[in-house]
Amino acid sequence: MWILHNPHPPGTGALRIGASGPHARRTLTAMPSPSLERRSSGGLRVWIDPGALQAGVLVAFSERHGGVSRAPFHSLNLGGRAGDSPEAVGANRAFVAQAAGFDVERLALTRQVHGVELRRAAPDAGGMVGEADGLVTDQAGVVLGILSADCAAVAIAGAGGVALVHAGWRGLAGGIIERGVRAVEPVRAAWVGPAIGACCYEVGDDVVQAWNRRGLPVADSSHVDPRRAAVAELRTAGVPAVASLDECTACGDNFFSYRRDGITGRHGAFISPL
Repeated sequence: MWILHNPHPPGTGALRIGASGPHARRTLTAMPSPSLERRSSGGLRVWIDPGALQAGVLVAFSERHGGVSRAPFHSLNLGGRAGDSPEAVGANRAFVAQAAGFDVERLALTRQVHGVELRRAAPDAGGMVGEADGLVTDQAGVVLGILSADCAAVAIAGAGGVALVHAGWRGLAGGIIERGVRAVEPVRAAWVGPAIGACCYEVGDDVVQAWNRRGLPVADSSHVDPRRAAVAELRTAGVPAVASLDECTACGDNFFSYRRDGITGRHGAFISPL
């Protein structure tokens, strides 16, 4: 299930993007209300925004089933740092790329460290591009990727290009979503991927205090909700419409959860100007 927060009023214009050449820049001028639709392909499932895709921006979130990784990474693990077979991870990334409709060779990833730094992906980006918790591009065909297993991944599309940020509790408290918004503003739409909910995310007082200082919503004195906080940050930053996946990663079995399983795999979030 997904939820649309603060949608555009009826009649909002469609996205218009114009560019040519292998290193063309994409300029976003308008965007239909964001949405997320679950699609199946060869036994795996991905969530995409069909309206954004028609308009020229690919947005996708993968689930955990339909891959080749063995337990405890079963089965569509996209993360290469937790101990899974590199061959399985490579095959899974190729499966997701095919299902979502992007070139896996153009996929840019970072070594995520739960910080607030963003990197701009070069026109020829592909593979690991450095240490950061967010990526930005305005280059056609460059695919930004974030991997997670409870933290929220937030995709952002604006006149300055697209951004993708890894929003764990530290990143949220440090303002990484606002940094992503400012990198591509004015922003037309954003998407919040699956994340752990307050129902399963018990935290210490240090986390609650850090969120209170940032003005983020907290569920109670010992629980926080990264999805709700991400949506609140986007709305505070002036994003006109947000679609979010309303599913706790720890409650069900559709996504990986570090809090639930400990050693586990990673699902992915992706955005690309086409």
